[in-house]
Amino acid sequence: MSTPTWLSLRHGAELPVRSLLADTTYSASALQATNAQGPLRTYQDPKSSRTGSLTSYGLTSYRGLRLEGRFEYRKERQNGIGWKLGRNVSRRPYYFANIKPGDWDNDRYEVNLNGGTTFFGDHLLVAGGADYQVERLARYNDPRPSLNYYKLFVEGQVGGRVGSHTLALYYGTGDAEENGNVSNYNRAHDSFGEREYNIITTTGLGSYNFVRFSSYERPTTRTEVGVTYAFDGERIQFTGELVGGRSESEFIRTVSDTRETPGTYQEETVQGTAFLTVSQPEYRLQMRSKTRYKDGHDRNEVFAGANYFRTGWRQNLDLFLHPRAKPLTLQATLDYNSQSVTDRNASHHYEYTWLAPGLSVQYSWETDPRQYTVISGGGYRVPLSQTVRVPQKNRNLYTKHVLAPDYSVHTARVMRLRGGFQVLQRFEDLSVGLLVEYRRRMVTETGAVLGTPEFLPGNVRNTFSFTVQFFH
Repeated sequence: MSTPTWLSLRHGAELPVRSLLADTTYSASALQATNAQGPLRTYQDPKSSRTGSLTSYGLTSYRGLRLEGRFEYRKERQNGIGWKLGRNVSRRPYYFANIKPGDWDNDRYEVNLNGGTTFFGDHLLVAGGADYQVERLARYNDPRPSLNYYKLFVEGQVGGRVGSHTLALYYGTGDAEENGNVSNYNRAHDSFGEREYNIITTTGLGSYNFVRFSSYERPTTRTEVGVTYAFDGERIQFTGELVGGRSESEFIRTVSDTRETPGTYQEETVQGTAFLTVSQPEYRLQMRSKTRYKDGHDRNEVFAGANYFRTGWRQNLDLFLHPRAKPLTLQATLDYNSQSVTDRNASHHYEYTWLAPGLSVQYSWETDPRQYTVISGGGYRVPLSQTVRVPQKNRNLYTKHVLAPDYSVHTARVMRLRGGFQVLQRFEDLSVGLLVEYRRRMVTETGAVLGTPEFLPGNVRNTFSFTVQFFH
């Protein structure tokens, strides 16, 4: 499969009707090992991590149906993570935490299925899909959380096709459940005098308490509505999607027979994606755009109202140029990120905006039956604006361990470098590839520092990955 065709398949559409828009069959599997380490991180990120993954993907036709499926298993070993005894804690206000860093061992499974068919001479399109995730996460030094997570999300689309134009309406709904239990192997660490081992209930950006609870539940529901539009012309192909969603996540902490709900977090999101392909005799030009906006707030049961507010806007632009005379792909990227978080009770507020342009090149050559590909690129992240407001009297453990290092990371000037090499061996019904990649992030100007934090990010982060690919 050529690079332009693969990009169209990957970015052309994300909703279930994509299985009917892609006029191709494709299957691939991969085994990947990744190692990341370096001090350029927040306190809630791993000091080092090793990840092994197995992925398999297929798109085919069967008795009038278009079927698409993807499976992924990831094994993660993460070291040195602090202020985290839950899953994805940086995305929500309510979670368990503790001061002492720990090491995690995670297993994650994910299955994505899509399918669709057409009626009345391909004028009526019906498609559906389901996403299912199961995860088990555990930390192996005190305090030791054991977490179980599942998510099931189902989707449906109905639309019509007239000539080169396709329009399909979308609806999706699902729920998720995260359950955790925290204990100490060394019972001496249960004492409130062992402060760095104490379980902290975080309830916002700087709000927390040390009330003794050992288990929690986090039920989450989400609903989405949207639309897909596609145009398939002779020289121009375009796909655009707009999806609005609303989620609600309740945090329940328990000990013995006592159940307490500190609060519920609600978030509304809007996401728009677009992918354009323009074909000319000398070249093929492709452009991808992805816009994400979110607006979240909580209902804190202690204050009987909203206390935590979070808004974010992320914009990604990618431009791909493929000259027909050369096996070459040039890519230009632009990433814009603006975030704002406020906790009224703790009088904590910070916001930042940064812009990250980048360039990369991919060049291939063949000595039949082998193909060689070299990948090289880089980028630079520039802070555009930044604000932090935390009165001296309100600065606490959260400020020093979480807010200060996070703010410093996102306000730093960072250079990104990337290099890779792939060897692809073709057989009669199978192609096998080996891809080696290296990524490096380097701080060229340190970010803003608030007060005297307990943890400060470093200047470098390196990531190595080795992938064995099977195309069949």
